[in-house]
Amino acid sequence: MFTKLSGVRIRSLCAVVPEHTSKFEDEIKYFPFPEKSSIKLGKVMGFKEHRIADPETTLCDLSAYGLDYLFKKKIISKDKLEAIIFVSHGFDHLVPGNSKVIHNKLSLSKDTHCIDMYENCIGFISGLYSACSMLQNSDLNEVVLITANSGMCRANIKDRNTYPIGGDAAGIAVITKSSDPNDVIYFCFHHDGSQMGSLITPAGGQRMPTTDETRKVFQDKMGNFRSLNDMYMDGTAVFHYVMDNVPPLIEEMCSKSGISKERIEYHITHQPNRFMLEKLADLVGVPRERLFNNIVENFGNSSSATIPVNIAYNLGNRLLNEKFLVCMSAFGAGMSVAGAIATIGNFDECSLIEHPGKGCISFCN
Repeated sequence: MFTKLSGVRIRSLCAVVPEHTSKFEDEIKYFPFPEKSSIKLGKVMGFKEHRIADPETTLCDLSAYGLDYLFKKKIISKDKLEAIIFVSHGFDHLVPGNSKVIHNKLSLSKDTHCIDMYENCIGFISGLYSACSMLQNSDLNEVVLITANSGMCRANIKDRNTYPIGGDAAGIAVITKSSDPNDVIYFCFHHDGSQMGSLITPAGGQRMPTTDETRKVFQDKMGNFRSLNDMYMDGTAVFHYVMDNVPPLIEEMCSKSGISKERIEYHITHQPNRFMLEKLADLVGVPRERLFNNIVENFGNSSSATIPVNIAYNLGNRLLNEKFLVCMSAFGAGMSVAGAIATIGNFDECSLIEHPGKGCISFCN
């Protein structure tokens, strides 16, 4: 699917990461592999450290803290907040949805419309498309898009295939209507459900409810220890899917939008590991420094929140006074790929802040 949405833009952005940092060098002793093997893998993949929230802090706490930050900075008025879209594959409760949890935590107006979307690594682009579509087809003037991931404190530290990659974070983006004819966002999505087994958590849903049997830990054919409750990733299959599908996605967006690849100043990409992104830059045909690859090594892969973290960390204050034509792309479970080309900048706010832990939801300077 390819589409163009006009008269919409990102006005502000805040990314929230936990204060606590877990270092790869300290985790090596838990992996069922020789230390030299893990060190070599870490250098290739860019595993250095990642942010992990404490057990008291959920994805809704991270998100509420970031939204409260925007309230305190007067970027958004709590009383005038019109709508929230919360995108994640995690949740505080099975019922109600995360957006309603945020509504309660921050005592929002009864007129604030709340929507929840279930999505994985392409969640920011899917949520951005939904927010822009809402603005084009309603009387709303602004939508707050929240993408978040947490729970790494409960992940299986003995699974070297997935644990060093993961991270906790939340992204809060303010999407607004615009009268500037240059404020256009081009979107593209492709999916291949036949490959859904390449990245999957087998147990925990209705197809395979969690039981004592699904909790049992076993050693897989790669040598990692995991249970059916843990996420399974076929790293080779995921790598080939990304290499085969993301470059054509970017080519399609450039061709159909009439924007040459050379005009794109930065590629803001979902972050699985440095190795994959270096190879992706080479295949796309862009200098590696224009396709940022430093998020996993500093924060970890926070699923739908990686693109907001990427923007805030790599462009940050520059977006307060400058504008850049960027290509955002993401890929993940499904299997799915998604992309968006947009000019971003002249933000009212673009910050990366740390969450103090213990479930805090109120930002304090």
